[in-house]
Amino acid sequence: MKRILAVIAGLLLSLVIVLGMPLIRDEKMTVNANVENEKSLVKQEIISYDNEEKTYTKLYTEGKLIGVVSDFEYLQKLIKAKYQDYEKDFPNTELGLGEDIYQAEEKSYANFANVDNSIMSYLVENDLLGVKTTSVEFSTEEGVFDIIYVRDYDDFTNALSEFYKNFVSEETMQKLMRGEVIESPKDYGSVETNVKMAETIRTNETIVSPGKIFRNAEEIYEYLCYGRNEDREYYTVREGDTLQGVGYYFGDMSPRQLVMLNPDKLTSENQIVTPGMQLNVTYYKSPLTIEVTKERLSQQYVAPDVPEYIEDEDLEIGVYEVRVQEESGIKNVLYEEKWVNGVLESGELLSEQYIKQPKQGVIAVGTKQVYLVGTGNYIWPVDNPGISCHWGCYYGHTGTDFVNIYQKYAPIYAVDSGTVDATGYSYDMGNFVIINHNNGVRTMYMHLNTPAYVDVGQNVSRGQVIGQMGNTGYSEGVHLHLTFEVNGVRVNSCNYLPCSMLN
Repeated sequence: MKRILAVIAGLLLSLVIVLGMPLIRDEKMTVNANVENEKSLVKQEIISYDNEEKTYTKLYTEGKLIGVVSDFEYLQKLIKAKYQDYEKDFPNTELGLGEDIYQAEEKSYANFANVDNSIMSYLVENDLLGVKTTSVEFSTEEGVFDIIYVRDYDDFTNALSEFYKNFVSEETMQKLMRGEVIESPKDYGSVETNVKMAETIRTNETIVSPGKIFRNAEEIYEYLCYGRNEDREYYTVREGDTLQGVGYYFGDMSPRQLVMLNPDKLTSENQIVTPGMQLNVTYYKSPLTIEVTKERLSQQYVAPDVPEYIEDEDLEIGVYEVRVQEESGIKNVLYEEKWVNGVLESGELLSEQYIKQPKQGVIAVGTKQVYLVGTGNYIWPVDNPGISCHWGCYYGHTGTDFVNIYQKYAPIYAVDSGTVDATGYSYDMGNFVIINHNNGVRTMYMHLNTPAYVDVGQNVSRGQVIGQMGNTGYSEGVHLHLTFEVNGVRVNSCNYLPCSMLN
């Protein structure tokens, strides 16, 4: 009986072995079928199968299989030898698989044809090898927004230093680096008190394809100025052009900003430009935000209150007599200004000190209608005045363009008392007001944001708000175009206003 049982057990064991072998073979074939179905960019065949699995390195790019590496150490030797072709442009570094290559280790029963040389050729032809270099990462609180690659980090620091110089002096940078406290200005003008960059910069070592690497400081500087933007606008200078006029036409840029954009052609804000000169008029669109804090000390004159008018029965109607001569005051004002990439963004009054108090005038009149007659003592048409375009800054410009340097759509004041001669809208003046001061002088206010706040025939007092600064009619940017007309002839407003005080 025992012998019968032994025979049966042997037969069952043989049956298991015979039936089990096809199962094992089928399992290996399934794995190999999956490998075989994955097409590779480099032609590669499966030449045989083994009973034991092997580990292979597979290279991918953009989700596609390049090929299965037979000897990864050999491939690395080929890459190392290839560095001699890159060494001239990228010395003192090494060559490796670029950032677009993904490596995966997988096991397989298949034996793949050795195409390591073909894989190497594919990597070279498709620029998939990279050199070891420095990545520069730009980020804000919201995260990383751009990464560039530089051949030499010293090139980056030099380019960044040159970019800073567009907005802050090297002397100020040295003082801040030494930890010195910069005092407020003692004389009229501006002093740079602080500078900071809003973004964070970090560096890392990485391997990247040569085509993505900035090779010198000039290329990096161009990136710092304009980022990835390659669009530029140029202007060819014509007869009669000035830097102020060109800048005014292209986005209210100052002559200083044009000098910054054209360092190879312009050296001074007062430089005379010649016809045919080509100027870059595309302002910076930098990935960096350089904030410079300045303190500006300036002198402002202070207009006295509107004269006190008293009636005098001994004077004929329409006759007036100055009893107390009015006088303007003068004060020193200190502002803290915030400049972002060379553009003034805001100003805050820190202090003011009167040098001379204004004096209110007293005028005796024979009728209350004396308000129709101007005093001949004119005030600024806007607060915090700045001049964006002087008389004749471009051909045919017969006026002075004023801005409030701290407020875009600022109120506009009557520069003297008088009667409103005209209001309305025209294609060139936009919304406008004309005031007759009834002493031979008329003043014209153009490009108002909305129709005038006063009506024709209305009496207005000096300093009365008559409208809001705007950009209507034939205008490039928000401003007030002010024209003085004396005995019917347009004259320079700065003949009657202390424009020389503006700095």
